[in-house]
Amino acid sequence: MEISPKKIDIGIQCEVLQREYIPPNIQSTFFHESEGWSIFYRSRTISLLIFMLVTLYITSYWFQSSTLQESAYIGYIFSFLAFCAYGGSYFPNTLIQRPHPLFWRLLQSWACVYMMSIVFLIYFTPEQLQQFLQQFIDPKLGRPLPSKSYAEDCRFYTPENEHSKFYNLTSSFDVFVPAHIFGWTVKMWILRDFKLAMIQQIAFEFMEITFRHWLPNFWECWWDHVILDIIVCNTGGIVVGYYTMKLFGMKEYKWSLRKENRKDSWFKNLKRLCLSPQLDKIEWKVFSSVKRFLLVIWFLVFMNLCDLSFFFNKFVLQINTAHNVMKFRVFPLGFFSIVAARDYYVYISDENVTRLGPNAWLMHAIVLGEWVLFFRNYQGIFVEKFPTYIIIIWIGIFTLFFVTLFSIWKRERRLNKLKQS
Repeated sequence: MEISPKKIDIGIQCEVLQREYIPPNIQSTFFHESEGWSIFYRSRTISLLIFMLVTLYITSYWFQSSTLQESAYIGYIFSFLAFCAYGGSYFPNTLIQRPHPLFWRLLQSWACVYMMSIVFLIYFTPEQLQQFLQQFIDPKLGRPLPSKSYAEDCRFYTPENEHSKFYNLTSSFDVFVPAHIFGWTVKMWILRDFKLAMIQQIAFEFMEITFRHWLPNFWECWWDHVILDIIVCNTGGIVVGYYTMKLFGMKEYKWSLRKENRKDSWFKNLKRLCLSPQLDKIEWKVFSSVKRFLLVIWFLVFMNLCDLSFFFNKFVLQINTAHNVMKFRVFPLGFFSIVAARDYYVYISDENVTRLGPNAWLMHAIVLGEWVLFFRNYQGIFVEKFPTYIIIIWIGIFTLFFVTLFSIWKRERRLNKLKQS
């Protein structure tokens, strides 16, 4: 006779997981980029703690200052470094591993500190904010920036110039050209979709044309937009980013591509979209549902908001582009956007993921917080009205957007009725 084991009530032995929890078997499908040598992945938490405390003790005597402003500035720097030491040790790893998980954990730490700094600055009045920047950051801040326009002489051919017959073009090749190319290389690593990156670069050029009556730096000659920006810098950076992705085996994203079994070219799909408002035969994933369409469009809009926030805030707060404050924002945020985009892509692509990833959430908090800071300080600066041609173009863009949205909704509704029947 078989004896059944006695059941003993031992209570709850583990925490009940929420439905948003991502199981390990699903996490394993997320294409974690490969790790390197194991020696670089061993934790050094105790050693780091001792090193941090010794460093803080020594520097507290080394960087003694006689003024409150310098003491506050130094205290902020080392508070930031101490938080990065904790975040680098204990923040969770991201979906991207290379070059090292520590690199991405440090970027998460920076993002947290930067977000809190933005929230801190929001509660100053414009006058108080300028006073704070001058007293605690740099006395040179708060001064009107030199107004520079790149459209003063738009002649492409200058035969009278003794240096070059194309002097206006050749003189534009300065230190900002390689910086511009590198910027779009990083954006390609963010988007990881060649076609979407090409669309995004044209969209930002149009943003410059839209807001150039407010921001003098956005005024550029036609050849500056077409040759230097679109052809040389933007496309050059996108191509470099694309081939570095291929070289290092980086994951590509399929934001808006057609289904794999479809052989039509991207151009044919675009032509079919323009000629068929019902979108019956369009199989791009971006048009598969209203939700998917809006999420991808928001991603493109959000990238432009991130770029425009830099230019509008530096103009309003009167901070020069080369200042360390702007460098503290631009370089870390650019690389943090890579892992934030991965979180967002997984959120809209994987049906098992039901909540926005932490890095994508933090990225939204930073950029939208910067826009709150802008709206708190822009009063009385931008009073010029938009040119008529800009308004007409934007009316056309919004019309096309809503027509496309309605067509997708109608198609989705028809397919749901067919499924129910």
